[in-house]
Amino acid sequence: MTSQTATAPPELSAAQRRIAGLRAGHGPTLVLGAPGTGKTTALLAAVAARLGFAPGVHADLEPEQLLVLTSARSHASRLRDALSTMVDVTFSEPAVRTWSSYAFDLIRRARIGGYLPALQRPPRLLSGPEQDALIGQILDGHAAGLPSAPDWPAALGEAVSTRGFRDQLRELFDRLAEHGLEPADLQEIGARHLVPEWEAAALVYQEYRDLLDLGNAEAFDPAGLISSAAGLLEANAELLDQEQQRLRLLVVDDLQEANPAQYRLLSVLGRGRDVLAFAAPDSVVQGFRGARPDFLSRIDAHLGDTTRWTLEESFRLPRAIAEAWGRVARRIPVSAGRDGRSLVLPDAESRAGRVSGHLVDSPVHEMRYVAHRILEEHLMSGRPLGDIAVIVRHGGLVRNIARHLTQQGIAVSVPPAEVPLKDEPAVHPLVTLLSLAQADGPPEEADVVEQLLTSRYGQATALDVRRLRQQLRRAEYTAGGRRTSSELLCALLAPEADATALEGFGREAAGARRIVRMLAAARRHLAADEANAETALWSLWEASGLEKAWSGAALAGGSAGHRADLDLDALLALFQAAERFIDQLPGSTVGQFVDHISSQELPMDSLAGRGSTAEAVAVLTPAAAVGREWGLVLIPGLQEGIWPNTRLRGELLKTGTLTAIVEDGPEAAAQRDAAARVRAVRADEFRSFAAAASRAREELVCIGVLSADEQPSALLDYIDPVPDGGEREVTEVPRPRTLAALVAHLRRTAEEELDGGDPAVAREAGVVLAHLAHAGIRGAHPDTWWGLVPPTSTGPVAPEDQTVAVSPSRVQAVLESPLNWFVQAAGGEAAVDFARSLGTLVHAIAEDMPEATGDQYRAELDKRWPELDLPSGWETEKDRERAEEMLRKLALYGIEMRKNGRRLVGQEVGFSVEVTDGSRKALVRGIIDRVEVGEDGRPYVVDLKTGKTKPSAGEVDRHPQLGTYQAAILAGALGDSLQLAGRPAGAALVQLGDGTKSMRPQEQPAIGDDDWATPLVLEAAGLMGAADFLARHDPSKGRAAPCRLPGLCPLCDEGRQVTQP
Repeated sequence: MTSQTATAPPELSAAQRRIAGLRAGHGPTLVLGAPGTGKTTALLAAVAARLGFAPGVHADLEPEQLLVLTSARSHASRLRDALSTMVDVTFSEPAVRTWSSYAFDLIRRARIGGYLPALQRPPRLLSGPEQDALIGQILDGHAAGLPSAPDWPAALGEAVSTRGFRDQLRELFDRLAEHGLEPADLQEIGARHLVPEWEAAALVYQEYRDLLDLGNAEAFDPAGLISSAAGLLEANAELLDQEQQRLRLLVVDDLQEANPAQYRLLSVLGRGRDVLAFAAPDSVVQGFRGARPDFLSRIDAHLGDTTRWTLEESFRLPRAIAEAWGRVARRIPVSAGRDGRSLVLPDAESRAGRVSGHLVDSPVHEMRYVAHRILEEHLMSGRPLGDIAVIVRHGGLVRNIARHLTQQGIAVSVPPAEVPLKDEPAVHPLVTLLSLAQADGPPEEADVVEQLLTSRYGQATALDVRRLRQQLRRAEYTAGGRRTSSELLCALLAPEADATALEGFGREAAGARRIVRMLAAARRHLAADEANAETALWSLWEASGLEKAWSGAALAGGSAGHRADLDLDALLALFQAAERFIDQLPGSTVGQFVDHISSQELPMDSLAGRGSTAEAVAVLTPAAAVGREWGLVLIPGLQEGIWPNTRLRGELLKTGTLTAIVEDGPEAAAQRDAAARVRAVRADEFRSFAAAASRAREELVCIGVLSADEQPSALLDYIDPVPDGGEREVTEVPRPRTLAALVAHLRRTAEEELDGGDPAVAREAGVVLAHLAHAGIRGAHPDTWWGLVPPTSTGPVAPEDQTVAVSPSRVQAVLESPLNWFVQAAGGEAAVDFARSLGTLVHAIAEDMPEATGDQYRAELDKRWPELDLPSGWETEKDRERAEEMLRKLALYGIEMRKNGRRLVGQEVGFSVEVTDGSRKALVRGIIDRVEVGEDGRPYVVDLKTGKTKPSAGEVDRHPQLGTYQAAILAGALGDSLQLAGRPAGAALVQLGDGTKSMRPQEQPAIGDDDWATPLVLEAAGLMGAADFLARHDPSKGRAAPCRLPGLCPLCDEGRQVTQP
């Protein structure tokens, strides 16, 4: 740590001056104080005075003789910066460290000094994700029988294979490491107290330790690192003496966050020596990591005879917030007597502060209220966004609230991601591509390709993927191939993929081209001799071409900028992980790195800060808020079960009971029943909440939900009590103070006031809208309003002199509802469902094998069934049975045809013919499933139907599709292709999928002199080429025939336009 020009120390209170005046030889000293009582100020002043930077004080300490320990890396960084501004000296190494940082440095120096001869390589810290992955590999090996699994109690059942069990096993290992227990110790305690879970866990712990010793002897897990450092000093008196001679002053901040291992290290280093420790007993955020604030009352057992000082004057917390904090603190069991809980409050009215508790109707209203208060403070009161924080209990809520605020246009700053690195949207595709680049063949599952196409790199929509599948399938059929669209997708990423496969495709293939380009670049790079994980990742990133787009979006801000920030941060973390992996395992392969990242289930901590702007609202957890303060703090999520969450932790493996036995003995542990453990968890939840509430410097806003499913937390009443006999009213959440909401409000006001209201108000709303429109605010100008912009064209779809093309299968649709037909024809129809895919398969078999037997059809179905890419299961079996039934009925129809004296002369017969009545004309084009002829040589049309619905007997006589086929034959449609007569013999619908056992064709009589079909076709052509398309409902069918497009139909409530009265 380098120096800079020292600044004058802040003015100190009398109690702080006494602490700052401590000189060498003061021995162990503990300073207790509530949040905001100036503990950090006193710490810095005491250190500055010992270094000689205080009026009238000479230095009695050299910079290298100082060590300041704290619980969090971010807090250590802020302390270092603050110390640098107060002292004008140069530190040869960091004077402010976290516990883990100091322990790691001690082990490193001990190895260099020869105290750890077994440690051949430099030590490294085993990250949380690496530790979790190692435990997961051990459990997976047990499940596979290699080696045999421990004898877990039957009560655990299937829990052993779950992620939750792995979490609890990791927590148990952490507590064992903190207390310095070996596997044999755990096995002995389990046998003595008849706890088979501990005996089984001891075997897993032994295997875990063995694997570390064999393959990662230099790796120390986070919990075991500090215990190892303490054990190292205990076992080497010479090293301990050197360390104590080197460190003349040991300062500890936030001692309430220390766990048993940290107390052990503190005891070894500081017993009877100059130790200056600071603590706020009722504000603890590391309880889930083993923090023990109750050890403060036992400080003499660790440091010897300890002097206690108390700071009581509230410098930061105004009266209202200090009183609210006190109401919460009084409900927490004391950890150090009453010391550290008292607050002498300021008298100045200017420091009164504000505290409020609010109830809202739902979690959605809760997030809206948070956004409302932030915007109100920022826009109306001029508070900088950087002076506002939203503190929530856990990382899941951080992500939800940050996403909502970003959508409202509020810049946010969030702590590092709470998800595993491999699951980051910008990381997962790269890991997948690295894996594919090493494979000998294409991906086995099309889902993998679809995930890549729709990723942050492919950027394709679901519609793009669907269209790409259709394009690939069309090209495949044109070339005479039979591969499915899923096989074609996978083939795009094969090692020997056709480079021209995507030529001629439109925008739907843009994402596929980028993914193919990235994969090809990675394969070329891996073919080189010196490729490693870091360079392979760079080849993928460089080939993506997204550097400028993402960096530009990040600099532009907004929701897209926030997303780009997160993506770039995740990308940087991935490259850091690759660099660290290569340093730790020289000569490792890219495949080993992929396995390393893929096996991690926990978030990867990173030394790199998140990219963010200073003017942003902080959204974070209490642990991330340690040592920071804001003018306005909002705490949402105050519901029972969320905060406080009194669910017992570690109960599956009885970790809490084990800790109690080790620390207090079996007798004391036996007194801790379930109720006592719940009270302990509740106290821990209250301490973390007290820490969050104490971060507010001027105003504290707490929010809970009251609904049928949610009940507000008692914490809300402690923070902002309701007068006796009263009830807290639900807070009305106003519209967001955003431009979009303002424009919507003005437009609605203008419309309502014009319609029977005050015209003056409407006029004023219109004036404001005009100003907003002039400023370019989206949605303010009437030209952008739905329903007011004139149509781009009012002419007919087909000019009057142009012949309209008519498909026989669409005639009925346009006659029933022209609007529905037009939307479907324009591409608005829903994606092809499985029923249609099944029908396509049956039609394809019928085309290739028009007169097969039932056995032949079943054999062909066996051959082609995999084309549908269906998962195994009972649903697929039912679909297979349905397909077999349709083909059975098709075989029966062949028998029926021959029995009626007809023979098949064509299948899938295409035609195009002009139909006219002299004044109107239409071009009828289509494909007839089957054309048959009888002894008279006249054509008989058969249309195969695979759907479940069918027309009634009365409807078949005038069925539009069959009638269109007959009208086309009358016009000569089959004269050229099949040289058949121009008068049809009739038509029939063959229902293959209606679910009936019998096979009875629905026949339509032949059209003779009374040609009703040609006018019907011409009417349909007129409707298809018109300028307007009507929505029609058949009232006779009622609800039995629901509208196919209710969201667009003006006759349906869902399709009602905003401009309709």
